[in-house]
Amino acid sequence: MHPNPSAKRRAVHPVLFFFLYFAFGAPGGFLTGAIELSYTNAGLTTQAFGLIISIALAAQVLKFLWAPLVDTTLNVKLWYVLAIAVIAPCLLWSANLPIAPASAARLAVLSLVVSIASSFLGMAADSLMAHDTAPERRGAAGGWSQAGNLGGSGIGGAAGLWVADHFHSLPIAGIVVMSATAACAFALLFAPKAHPVSSHSNYLATLRLVVADCWQVCKARAGWLTLFVLVLPLGAGGAAQLAAGLSKEWRVTPGLLIAVNGLSGLVIAAAALVGGYICDRMDRKTAYVLFGVLGGAICAGVAFMPRTPEWFVVLALAYSAALGMSYAAFSAATLEAIGGGAAATKYTLFASISNIPVALMPALDGWADTHWGVGALLWTEFGTAAAAGVLFAIVMLAARSRRVLAAA
Repeated sequence: MHPNPSAKRRAVHPVLFFFLYFAFGAPGGFLTGAIELSYTNAGLTTQAFGLIISIALAAQVLKFLWAPLVDTTLNVKLWYVLAIAVIAPCLLWSANLPIAPASAARLAVLSLVVSIASSFLGMAADSLMAHDTAPERRGAAGGWSQAGNLGGSGIGGAAGLWVADHFHSLPIAGIVVMSATAACAFALLFAPKAHPVSSHSNYLATLRLVVADCWQVCKARAGWLTLFVLVLPLGAGGAAQLAAGLSKEWRVTPGLLIAVNGLSGLVIAAAALVGGYICDRMDRKTAYVLFGVLGGAICAGVAFMPRTPEWFVVLALAYSAALGMSYAAFSAATLEAIGGGAAATKYTLFASISNIPVALMPALDGWADTHWGVGALLWTEFGTAAAAGVLFAIVMLAARSRRVLAAA
């Protein structure tokens, strides 16, 4: 295995990753937009839909188990195309299920399949980004990639909601989102030629090299500190995942919800770009924590405000901005920690860790809302973020003291 394959590849403009990651975000936006609103209007509880989301996101936690396949077989471009070939029909199938609580189990299975396929798509894009980004532009690359991911989620959600409302048809909305997702594969034409990390004749030996590469990164100070930060419940976006179902509490009309989703997609993309460039000018782990705590503080502020459509717009847009910056900081910190080598596996390992709170927060928020109301959900978001920020500060101080003592 070459220690740094990225050294032999040309750097690309970070904007390429906007389009590659758009296909990762759009299917999730469709699930938490048009599909969520349709099913909650049909009688499915917020808690039940939050469980569906958490089941789907479980694949994003476990994807490190199959990440070595992307590094060691075929090539990342082919993996990207194969993932699109699975996502597209599953999106259509989920849009054509009978809209009723009885379809929840089938919807959960299809959402899980889409999430697994999306993990391969994301890993392919991760590998291209790690190898084809100049070190000084990792923050910018993180910003553009998360602008595509989260912007795709917002735009996919808004487009699905608008089409479903305008044509009174969830299947037509599914066709639109599926087409936009599939079109992102054309961005591969502008990426350098891709190869597996290793062509070792013994596949088990290849896997051992990949594992060794991962272990070297994880045991380094930058690596384990980044992993610790990512497992904290920061920037998880639990409230955003349940926004369509919660909008009724603020008396939001379907038309306003569509507009908010569209605006949120633009805000989150712009915030990701801003966050990415900020990360190139300060410690990237600290930026991740600050952006995550900001999201929790926004929820706490809105808890005091009237439950009106206007304040729902404020919450959605402000929360989206904090979320966009958080995700950009995640990508920047991860790229900094992993370097080159088995990039898909290493990036996926870090992403899997970061997706633990992403998978758990919708279920926790849905449980709080179902048992105590939306106010409890907002305070849950704030409480978990504040506690995580304090814990990060304690660990950083301890690590710094230990480093000073070791140097002495």
